[in-house]
Amino acid sequence: MEYKWILIGEIVSTQGNKGEIRVVAHTEFPERFLTMDQLLLFQKSGSEPAYRMKIENCRFHKGFVIIKLAGVDTIEQASALKGLEIKVHRSDVVPLPSGRNYIFELIGLKVITTEGVELGTITDVLQTGANDVYVVKPKPGITKNQEILIPVIEDVVLEVSLDNQTVLVKLLDGLLE
Repeated sequence: MEYKWILIGEIVSTQGNKGEIRVVAHTEFPERFLTMDQLLLFQKSGSEPAYRMKIENCRFHKGFVIIKLAGVDTIEQASALKGLEIKVHRSDVVPLPSGRNYIFELIGLKVITTEGVELGTITDVLQTGANDVYVVKPKPGITKNQEILIPVIEDVVLEVSLDNQTVLVKLLDGLLE
């Protein structure tokens, strides 16, 4: 599945009574809002922006991003935006340091063992706190399980190649049982 739009925030409420919105950032880089000149707002299930709105002002307050949008001047107008998602085009994501990938880049990659066996395709990435876990939909005949859970640790995940659309893994004993 190709991800065209990447979620970076969600409007959760209003702030004050002058039309400001309160945003929960869904990005490791919330400071990016300070340099943006417009927001692309999406309905929850929308595949294209419902609104493009110019940012007049942006600041941080108590863990939220507070944004004043052009043309939104009352609490009622701001309240009408509650629940909308803020997304950016995938080409506008903040580049990650070498060796790190966004989840949307990993979904759909083929997982191949050091022995050359194709296990299946990454369908999700679980963020457990200690380490991420790749959820792999196995190819027929690989395992009886519905999914294979691969811990993203140095000894297991040896290489992620976005160019080749593959992840090279060294299986731990018992991983396919």
